[in-house]
Amino acid sequence: MKLKSLGMYLTMLAGAALALWGAEVIARSRPAPIRWHTVLVHEAPKAPVLETPLRAQNAALERAMSWDPSPSRLAAFAVEPKGELGVFDLRTGDSLASLRFSSGLKSAVWVSDRLILLLTGDGQLETYDVWNRQLRWIAALHAPAGMVWRAVAWSGYTNDLYVIYAGSWGNEVYYFDTNEHMYAESIGDLSVRQAYDGATDVTLYLVDARHRLWADQNGLLRLVASHVALIRGAGNTVYCADLDAQGKAVAVRAYDGRAWTTLCRLPSPVSPSSLVVDHAGHTYIVSRGFIEDTSDRVARAPEGAVLLASQSQDAVVAVRKSAYGVVID
Repeated sequence: MKLKSLGMYLTMLAGAALALWGAEVIARSRPAPIRWHTVLVHEAPKAPVLETPLRAQNAALERAMSWDPSPSRLAAFAVEPKGELGVFDLRTGDSLASLRFSSGLKSAVWVSDRLILLLTGDGQLETYDVWNRQLRWIAALHAPAGMVWRAVAWSGYTNDLYVIYAGSWGNEVYYFDTNEHMYAESIGDLSVRQAYDGATDVTLYLVDARHRLWADQNGLLRLVASHVALIRGAGNTVYCADLDAQGKAVAVRAYDGRAWTTLCRLPSPVSPSSLVVDHAGHTYIVSRGFIEDTSDRVARAPEGAVLLASQSQDAVVAVRKSAYGVVID
């Protein structure tokens, strides 16, 4: 009996083992059930986004041909394509003034936080008092045939003012001294393209059509550099781009009247008009959608906004329709 019971027990164990083996074979022949998981992927932007508040409203900068902030950054003007000048509060965007000139507007330059120097398309030189909203006529300028307006250079310290017209063969400079006496003269035979008047050193810097930088001091004209473009002036210093054979900027240097200082070498050649030098002497490359510094760090404008450099190339704003925010000041 004991042997019979043992045999039955072993038979049962063998049957159970066979059943387990069969189940394992069947399980292996079927794929395991798929468990689906939803994963949220947050892809980093290709370039960092500028944190620009875009809080101020009503400034129609997006269609402006040029814009520039006042010396203390309290206000700014914008020159529009049809000869309109709009002045607005930089902090709030509120409109401070609006002017329209039927002959167009060639130039607008801040003289102070309240006064703007204007040159109209028909050669009328005027100042505009933003606070009192008053125009004051200064002179009518009649350049020789074949010459076009090129630059306005003004010193806030001496009140010297130069309005420069030039053609392919030379220039006509309307010079106003401290007492606003006007003199028409020529400076060499330069075909002038850019100009800056030093704040206190009585030096007029000129860049001609051949990309040469000249200094005119007390009637003495001397060559300072070749293959350069003037980016901006500040105080008695001019900031220039060194140009390659194709006219592209490859480096930025500063000249203080005595010596040159190299501020940076650019990662790649760019148009000189895309360069901005801020008040700390830092250089930026600005396009409508991106700002790049000289360390190859790139930031893109907020969605739907464009970046606009000031005409003095020392400030940048981001503009989305009628809203804006200061990016570099």
